[in-house]
Amino acid sequence: MVMSFSTKVKKEIGKHTGHGRHCQIAELLAFCLAAGEVELLEDGVIFILRPETELVADKICRLLKLLFGDGITWRQHAKCIIIEDKQQVDKLLQTLKLADYVDFLEEDWLDEEELLDIEENDITYVSSKGVSLQNCHFPRQVVQKDCCKKSFIRGMFLAVGSVNDPNKAYHFEIVVRNLDMAQAVKEIINSFGLDAKVVKRKKYYVVYLKEGSMIVDILNIMEAYVSLMDMENIRILKDMRNDINRRVNCEAANIKKTVSAARKQIEDIEYIEKVKGLKYLNDSLRELAELRLEEPDANLSELGEMLNPPVSKSGVNHRLRKISNIADSLRDDA
Repeated sequence: MVMSFSTKVKKEIGKHTGHGRHCQIAELLAFCLAAGEVELLEDGVIFILRPETELVADKICRLLKLLFGDGITWRQHAKCIIIEDKQQVDKLLQTLKLADYVDFLEEDWLDEEELLDIEENDITYVSSKGVSLQNCHFPRQVVQKDCCKKSFIRGMFLAVGSVNDPNKAYHFEIVVRNLDMAQAVKEIINSFGLDAKVVKRKKYYVVYLKEGSMIVDILNIMEAYVSLMDMENIRILKDMRNDINRRVNCEAANIKKTVSAARKQIEDIEYIEKVKGLKYLNDSLRELAELRLEEPDANLSELGEMLNPPVSKSGVNHRLRKISNIADSLRDDA
């Protein structure tokens, strides 16, 4: 099975982890916002991560180990990573600067009927007592430094992003569940001089880039250097093909124009010959008219070189215009 370009990028950047603790927190925050849920219990909360791929699950576990060592334990079940100890959940949420959001949920405890009412107002609850972290207020203090922003973008792309095969189209996107989160992601991407935009697609919001140069830049930001070089090679080949096509089209247009002009010149000369004879023309015009009949495929420069003495391209064009005017006058008098 052929691996998609998007999968290649993810496999490449899945190996990278920020060296600084702050960068590791930023990347873990991205995973938690993209795939994390808190489920409210009577005695606290449990934390659930639902990574879509094994690559993302492995990256999350690696970050948890790097940041917390044995201080946080988790179990994996049915593609979920679950943290059940209340103190450990609190520690994780405080590290990610999300504790205030969960505290608010606990204080504003809702029964199942009330939760269903809120769900109709476009807040994505995952169960009667669980809620996606994408609904929380974005903790901007976690992604202040450029290195942390890069780690965050990498994490979001791994979790909920994709990029098209550059052979087919230039398109990079990150898909989230609400507009506030989309605007936050867009703002972080655009802080690197890019021009990401947001569009709504059904019930999701898509942060996207369309220009090839910007996608190259975002690959660089995410440290996908091998994929970046692959894409640059493809872009060079596409640009070369486009340039060749433009040149071929231009040359074809010039040939068509030359052939059309030569046909008109021959028609004018033949009309003069039929009506008056070529002796009706003066010596210089008659010499060129006879040469044009003998060399119907020659261009103006070639015709000029065949004359005796040789005449410039502009000189040949001037004489042919005179012949055309004579032919038009004879047609008008006919």
